[in-house]
Amino acid sequence: MNKKFLYAAIGVAMLSVSVSCDNGKGGKGPAAAYENNSVEKASHVIEYTNLLIDMANKQNNYITRVADNVDKIEKGLKNPSDHFAFIGIITPTYFDMPRGINKVKADEPVDELNSDDKKFFKEKVPAYTASFKKLQEQYKQLADYLKAEDFKDDKSAKGFALVDSIRASSQQLMADKAILMKKVNEIADASEAIVLKESPLKDYILAMKADLKAVRDFVELAEGSEGNYNAIKQKAEAAYAALEKAKGEHSQLNLDNAKKENKDGYYKSFYDRVNDFLITAKKIMRDSAEKGKIDEYQVESLGSSYDSLISSYNSFNS
Repeated sequence: MNKKFLYAAIGVAMLSVSVSCDNGKGGKGPAAAYENNSVEKASHVIEYTNLLIDMANKQNNYITRVADNVDKIEKGLKNPSDHFAFIGIITPTYFDMPRGINKVKADEPVDELNSDDKKFFKEKVPAYTASFKKLQEQYKQLADYLKAEDFKDDKSAKGFALVDSIRASSQQLMADKAILMKKVNEIADASEAIVLKESPLKDYILAMKADLKAVRDFVELAEGSEGNYNAIKQKAEAAYAALEKAKGEHSQLNLDNAKKENKDGYYKSFYDRVNDFLITAKKIMRDSAEKGKIDEYQVESLGSSYDSLISSYNSFNS
């Protein structure tokens, strides 16, 4: 199952701190509605967009695991008499941790959003949440079907139907996520510009954001190779070299301001993980050059490293 939308649709949580700054003016497009917000209002908007991004990031692993399992299950349903047909298939889990009583809620857009955006989230978030629950329910039906070994009664007919339904739901869910995250990122970027303008952490955050984008682009490049590494080999090597250079520069930024905010440890941790990503990518590139292709599990390894970087970035900004 093609998982490209999984990474393309995931955003990066933004900074939510109090700093003193003057608001920029003269913006155009989606950002214009927020350019005159105070830092307090901008931070509240970011708190809401952070929640939606965190929700999407946490669901990413579940959707990926479902996609992997469905591929294995489909193969098993074609030869269910094989004793190893369904071995190694672990049901994915997803825990939606409750937030504090005073925290924002995904289905309750904050008042600092403009009326059009509040309406957008009022419609899109519940619809997206319902679609995710539908996917969970469909997968549970398939898991129960396998546990009961009902494929012995209907020659796997219902199993294949559920596989098709899950794939269709997953593709629709990922498409909806892309639309939701596009709006989230537009609003968060506009609010972040206000909060960051005179923040002592600005240089660190911009460096991490740039490198996160480079990592995401690398993952999407690998995923888009469709197994043919030679088709992307030169681009992959150039992207790797650029990220390695950026990591070397950004990891050596003066940390005085970060230390004052007790963020230097988080910053170092982020670039330790960038280094881990580079090591993983280098091994995969070497192996893929020899084989002429990138295996799906290798792409997933890169994606997992990217998710880890997002968590580290969010820790810096918490």
